[in-house]
Amino acid sequence: MTQHFLKNPGFELGDQDWAKGTGWAISKDGPTSRSGLWRAIFTGASAADIASGISAAVRPGSKLSASNWLDGSVATAGTGFVRLQWEDLDSVLISNVDSAGIAFGTAYTQQALTDIVAPARAKFVTIRGRISAPNGSTWRVDDFVASGGVILTIPTTAKIKSHTLLLARTIGAFDPLIGDTKFSEFNAGKSDKWAGVFTFIPLHPTDDLGELLGFLERLGQTERFFAFDPDRLVPKNGVVNGMLVDGASQIGTLLKVKSGPVSTTPLVAGDYVEVRDQFFQLLQDLVIGPEGTGAMHVNPAIRTSPADGEDVITNNPKMVARFTSEVPRRSDHTKWTQLSMSWEEV
Repeated sequence: MTQHFLKNPGFELGDQDWAKGTGWAISKDGPTSRSGLWRAIFTGASAADIASGISAAVRPGSKLSASNWLDGSVATAGTGFVRLQWEDLDSVLISNVDSAGIAFGTAYTQQALTDIVAPARAKFVTIRGRISAPNGSTWRVDDFVASGGVILTIPTTAKIKSHTLLLARTIGAFDPLIGDTKFSEFNAGKSDKWAGVFTFIPLHPTDDLGELLGFLERLGQTERFFAFDPDRLVPKNGVVNGMLVDGASQIGTLLKVKSGPVSTTPLVAGDYVEVRDQFFQLLQDLVIGPEGTGAMHVNPAIRTSPADGEDVITNNPKMVARFTSEVPRRSDHTKWTQLSMSWEEV
């Protein structure tokens, strides 16, 4: 699954998450930023890089894409580009891949690398912006984007331990997950909406799932229900109120937000949010910068872009789901001993 994995890609979190070579700085200046209020600036006299502070884990053969926007105050012979730097298991350089490079003018121009294949032995990749052959003029870079088949996992602290389904049009409720294995093939297809298979197994061999079976069959007739994670009714870092979607026409797995608590980490990997009729889980911690803005890395991908200013619900977020199959069951003599069914977000 493609992941957008850069931290602080547009520098709106301020001077953090990037390693700056000689001559580079990250500062606030709205008029010279491509978007937002912050950008990186280069005034050095010799070639230097600005590099993402994280090295993303990759597998040889996986594909990655990267881009940035570059601008110079005057037209010169200097050249700027975006670079993928491949490293082995010991973080030793294997090779670099550079975009074509541009001679700077007086407007932001995009440089891009598309579907670059990780070489043999590659275990890590770093995204860099580079200015070569500078002559002391002022250069700017903004709005990095990097995506691809990186190895990105949710920490064990975000493990889903239980799940509850609540009927949308009745007062019935039940805890369907028993034992250590809570999900079976949960969202295995990594589609643009949640889907999975619930399997119910009694905690004790003498237990009978007949009553649960009858409840599920009635639930199947009503078709829709609310699903939520009781361990994440409140974000792990506390109550978050008032966050809004920052900008329309957002697609993919990156959702920009505004009006967040300044210079905090209000949500952590594994937290859920509800935006209008879509339900997401965070793949990385959400860091809010000095302007109250940030970007959520979410799963699944955004199906329909929410409107600018849409509420981001973080307290007790819910998903509307429905069953997509009958209720297959297995019996042991007269007792129902296993139930399973598939479901999807609607």
